[in-house]
Amino acid sequence: MPCYLFTYHAYGSWMPDHPRGYVRRGQGILPPDSEMADFYRGNLTQDLLQFDEAIQQSLIEATLEASQYQEVVCHFIATEVTHAHLLLSWKTNRTWQVARAKMRESLSRRLNRDFKKRLWFSKSPSRRQVKEQEHFDYLVRTYLPKHSGWKWSPAKGMYR
Repeated sequence: MPCYLFTYHAYGSWMPDHPRGYVRRGQGILPPDSEMADFYRGNLTQDLLQFDEAIQQSLIEATLEASQYQEVVCHFIATEVTHAHLLLSWKTNRTWQVARAKMRESLSRRLNRDFKKRLWFSKSPSRRQVKEQEHFDYLVRTYLPKHSGWKWSPAKGMYR
C-alpha cells in the first residue's frame, strides 16, 4: 500500500530569497537568490497567499471529505501559514502523481467555494514516500504535531 507525505505550498509562499534557499524543478535546493526572487515576483499573477486559520480548517475538512471519495486513508494533516502536509495512503493501483493531483483538485475546488476563486497553491506540490514504519511513526508522533497551524489526526480530530 503506497503511503506519501504530500506538501501543498501556498501560492507565492516560498520565494527564491527565502533564508533556507528555494527549490527549482530538476535542480533541487538552491541557495537564496534575491535577483531570482525579483524575477519570480514579477511573474506572479496574483497576490501572495497565506493560509490563515479559516483556510487551514477548510483544507483539513476538504482533505477528509475528498479522502472518502478518492478511496485514500488520511493518517495526519498539519498546516502552517505557508503550507499543508497530508499524510495519505491508498490500496488502489493509482500512481502517486494521480493521487496528488486529484487531492489538489479537491482542495482547490473547496477553497474556491469557501472563499473566492484564485490560485491557491504553488506548482508541483512536493511528495515524499513513506516506506518504513519508523518514518511513519516519526511523522505522526514528532514532525507533524509540532507544526504551528491547525492539525488533524484520527485520534484527536481537528486541533490546534
